[in-house]
Amino acid sequence: MQSQAIRADTTIGSGFFQPIIKLLTSNLSLRIAIICMLLVIVLDRLFVTFIFPVYENVLPSPDQLSWLNIDAGYSPIVWTVYLGSILASITVVVSLAAQSAPKLIDLYMENVPTMSYVWWTMACAAHCYTLKLLPEIGYDVSPSLVFNYHVLFPVFLFTNFPFVLAVLLSTKTHNVIKQVLGGSKSIFRNLAQQETRKKTKEAYPKEQLQLFEAQNQLIDLLTFTPYKEPKALIIEGLGELLRFYVEFKHQLPNSFFKVQPSIREDISFKTMQDEMKTIEETKLFFEQKSLRLIGNVYITFLEKGDFDLSTLCVEQVGMLGRKGIELKDDDLITMIMVRLNTHLRFALKHGMYNNEPRNLYNLIFHYGLFTNALVEAGMVDRVKTCFFYLTFYNAECFKAVRQSPAVGFILDVIATEMQKIMIRIDELNWDSEVHDTLLKSFLLLDNPTGSERDQLVSFFTNSHGIRLLHIGLALHYMAKGDRTRARVIAKDTLQDRNLLGEEVFLRNMKIIFARLRFSGPTFWEDTDRGNLNIYYSPHADHLDEFGTMQQEFLGEARAEEAALKVED
Repeated sequence: MQSQAIRADTTIGSGFFQPIIKLLTSNLSLRIAIICMLLVIVLDRLFVTFIFPVYENVLPSPDQLSWLNIDAGYSPIVWTVYLGSILASITVVVSLAAQSAPKLIDLYMENVPTMSYVWWTMACAAHCYTLKLLPEIGYDVSPSLVFNYHVLFPVFLFTNFPFVLAVLLSTKTHNVIKQVLGGSKSIFRNLAQQETRKKTKEAYPKEQLQLFEAQNQLIDLLTFTPYKEPKALIIEGLGELLRFYVEFKHQLPNSFFKVQPSIREDISFKTMQDEMKTIEETKLFFEQKSLRLIGNVYITFLEKGDFDLSTLCVEQVGMLGRKGIELKDDDLITMIMVRLNTHLRFALKHGMYNNEPRNLYNLIFHYGLFTNALVEAGMVDRVKTCFFYLTFYNAECFKAVRQSPAVGFILDVIATEMQKIMIRIDELNWDSEVHDTLLKSFLLLDNPTGSERDQLVSFFTNSHGIRLLHIGLALHYMAKGDRTRARVIAKDTLQDRNLLGEEVFLRNMKIIFARLRFSGPTFWEDTDRGNLNIYYSPHADHLDEFGTMQQEFLGEARAEEAALKVED
């Protein structure tokens, strides 16, 4: 126990002196120190040459003055005290704040205004010490004394307190996050300038390491802070940085994308050594790192029940995907689809074990936005792939219903997003063959692959959401004059009759028609998506016509059955 206490004291001590050590050893810091020292000397000479004579003439006649009688013995002590207060303020504040944000020390060692003020104060103090020493060996330093006491010292007094306040404000979590993210953007801009000036290097291990360290620090900060607001700021910041990067990366040197050994050993890539060649070829090492970090915190938020933060993670992934679609970056789009599917799997496991559909509900919404962006971009094959994934996870959710009944609602949510996409495809007049293929996928939602008949009967006897959304799409087609596809849906509804029996089928259709006829666009309760009613159709006035179609197919089915009985 005693040894642990000693180690703790040693850690605190080293952390306390770390800002001072870095201040004295940083190359940037030393350059600023030299500039400040030279600047004080130059200003002193200018004051003595041009301003002091005017200053002296304003005062009573010189024969009544004796500059040598000025008692300046106290001034080195005053400067020392104030210099100590500045160093102590920075050291204490930064060291304490760095316990939860270690990156803070590095930020201060790269912060030019902070270092400039500290070294300027040191230069003023050194100027005062020199003025104390030179008179003792016979030099007349009266003009410099006036410059130090009447110019440098008042300026310091007026700026001391604002500086300390600025240091305190800069250690706030929000400001640390902004500085870290701003530092990463600065690295990208500097690399782009090197590419523009044709001054690129063969490799960039330092820059890669700095970028990864910054991201690790942000995730550590997210873990340390107990408040949701800075956590949300970090997640949004990572997402915004990623979007900035993917839009900016074409300006970066090709050698930047060669993954260096220090990055290969990063914890995010420990299990991905076999994929490094592919990551280099696709130039996605930074996106891979960022998305894996977001994925890790997404799981943490799931486990803690932070629905809003977990949704924010998925939102950033989706927004990055939409940016990739805008830039037509196929490799990035593929990666985003993999990440969304991965998050969907985690959310499904969480929902299944906790009987909680909320994360799935929010995730499917953002999955739908991503797929809709693919539709807008005309990426047919990608849309087909997303429909395949959605129908697959629809079947997985159906399997989970036995253990977690609440997950059954997600089947309706998936159908809702697919219905929106089908409507948009119709509005954009996509190729008929593609349209019909996607419609078939949509109609498979109430017949999940690998499902047992007994479970299907049990579930769809009382759950009408998917079929209601099918009919809602048919009403849209009828409103647009497309009776052919409306009839396809009407005929498909008769599968319920084969599964549930005609009595249950007719009862369910009656319930569905009533809901479509009387439901409004909003619901009387609030959800994470607001109070939008996902079952609402603005074309309920076509229900009677749809019912006629359905009765036509029902009559044909009855006639076929009667004919078969006669033959038997």
